[in-house]
Amino acid sequence: MVPGHASSRPTPEPRGGGGPALSRRGLLGAAGVAAALSPLALSAGPRGWLPAALADTQSDLASLVNLRFGMFNHFNLGTFTDEEWAAPFQNPARFAPTAVDCGQWADAAAAAGMSYGVLTTKHHDGFALWPTAYGSQNVSHSSWNGDVVQAYCDAFRSRGLRVGLYFSIWDRTHTVEAYGGHVSDSAQEVEPENLALIEGQITELLSNYGAIDMFVTDGYAWQMGQRRVPYQRIRNLVKSLQPHCVMIDHGALSVPWLGDAIYFEEPLGVSAPANNTYAGVQGQTISNGWFWHPSTPSTDPMSKQSILDHLAYLEPLWTSFLLNCPPNRDGKLDTNIVTRLAEVGAAWSPNTSRPALPTQPLRAEWPVTPVAAYATGWHAGEGAMRAIDAYSDRGAEQCWSTWSTTNGTGALALPQSLVIDLGGVWSNVSTLEYLPKQWNRTGGSDGDITAATISVSTDGTTWTQVASPSWAADNKPKLAEWSNRNVGFVKMTVTAASGNYANVNDLRIGGRSVKPTLVSRTVSTGTTYRLVNRNSGLVLDVYYYGTANGTNIQQYTWTGAACQKFAFVDAGDGFMKLKDQNSGKLVEVAGLSRATGGNVGLWADASCYQQHWAITPVGGGYVIMTNRFSGLVMAGTSSSTAAGANVEQAEYDGSTRCQWQLVAV
Repeated sequence: MVPGHASSRPTPEPRGGGGPALSRRGLLGAAGVAAALSPLALSAGPRGWLPAALADTQSDLASLVNLRFGMFNHFNLGTFTDEEWAAPFQNPARFAPTAVDCGQWADAAAAAGMSYGVLTTKHHDGFALWPTAYGSQNVSHSSWNGDVVQAYCDAFRSRGLRVGLYFSIWDRTHTVEAYGGHVSDSAQEVEPENLALIEGQITELLSNYGAIDMFVTDGYAWQMGQRRVPYQRIRNLVKSLQPHCVMIDHGALSVPWLGDAIYFEEPLGVSAPANNTYAGVQGQTISNGWFWHPSTPSTDPMSKQSILDHLAYLEPLWTSFLLNCPPNRDGKLDTNIVTRLAEVGAAWSPNTSRPALPTQPLRAEWPVTPVAAYATGWHAGEGAMRAIDAYSDRGAEQCWSTWSTTNGTGALALPQSLVIDLGGVWSNVSTLEYLPKQWNRTGGSDGDITAATISVSTDGTTWTQVASPSWAADNKPKLAEWSNRNVGFVKMTVTAASGNYANVNDLRIGGRSVKPTLVSRTVSTGTTYRLVNRNSGLVLDVYYYGTANGTNIQQYTWTGAACQKFAFVDAGDGFMKLKDQNSGKLVEVAGLSRATGGNVGLWADASCYQQHWAITPVGGGYVIMTNRFSGLVMAGTSSSTAAGANVEQAEYDGSTRCQWQLVAV
């Protein structure tokens, strides 16, 4: 929440455990966001930006699967609250182990024949097991003043074991949440200070604890989507700090997507298929939950035979078995778990004759996160923006889809095109990855794209075809590749698909061999414009020369007044702020609205995403302006051509009321 702007940014009510309704800035501690590592400061990274080339992904994945058997340790606030997902806003003093003994955990792992451990450094409630500089939800403010992450790394390495770290991007205390997930539909949007928190804490974890072999994210693909928390920034940061660190996400997919390797979450019913060739990790818990519960010491753990059966099944599938062993409130593993692990270790040894990991699919190693998208057609409620901000999870999936229930045939006739805006022109772009629909599949007729043409552009209007891929109709990620070139926009024209319609769960665009660098932005930040609505011919106007926060934005006859002149200010990540030249304030979507018809108004710069706009050319000298917060575009009200008619947001449907001409003044 920004002080003085409560009407547009309501403070989130505490959920679950009660506590004060704090603003996001208050939660970052006394030093505030300004003293924390900002996104701009992080862009260089403490060790410089990305190396000339990424580490060899194939070799890193081969090393990962050769670890074969590991220990997952869910140890956090939930251990002391008897919750699988601890409620947010709880008193950090509730974390009160008597003696954290990571050496005992590591001894048990070694006795079982395990090769590595993964620690839950922060779960969904936001409590950090290290003394983070961000807020008070961490061990520094708990009843046990130490650094669990450091103790864990030291103990496991001293036993010859490798170390991985789990980190939940979804953080309900620091309100790092995203609207529309299947868990928190009323959650607020991610804002710039949230990215500062995410990037700052990742930097702490990957800078201060030595070599980390795997970095496991959670609450990302199934809560945020890759536009709200830009995957480009997260991946680039991780790889800049630890080039050999394998990224894994708890997305509950059966194919690799948000990360280098795939994570099969067995308790959700996702297991490595019998023909799996992906580098993978399968997670399961040895006891009655991911976290320790009072009944855990008296619960018979997963049987020795079941653990051995898992290892025998997964090892030939190049999938490491990650067995969760939750420490208790003393900070130790219970005797029944330690005993079971020793029994497994006495009976299991790795199969050294297993063939080498098959060659893994090519990926866009250097992604560029898109800012907007539009399409020639779609099913209602499944528009183009879903192709770049899709939730990729077993329980929540969003797609751009050309299936229709209104045209009598069930599908819009192919071809149909989808245009992706990268927020500027980038060098060395060469790769498009396409993720088909993953769940609720109905045989072959479910929108898998089998043929397409890929074209690229630097201005969004002149296109060059660079690829014409043909793909199998299945749920595996697909890739199209072309020679490195400057690209600002990518158009995928679907010419054939199973069922004669297209589903796109997600697209990833970037470079595979060379890191793309920003060449230019879409619009000039040194020019003042009038914005002319294509439908009405009227210009964007601040109501009655208003300067107060909340003043309405309308369309009006051009008079040359300063309240009809706007300049673009670079907001970062390919978005722009739209600054009124009369008041010096910004155009925003008011009231945190994501609804079609939501009002567009004026407000002072509050460093928030409802004030950020993607400027995307759509041909004919016109652009659409997509709001970063809502994913909707700026539009004249309905089809009105009247002076004084309201300006609102709407889903882009190709209509002229959604299109604007930028005229330098």
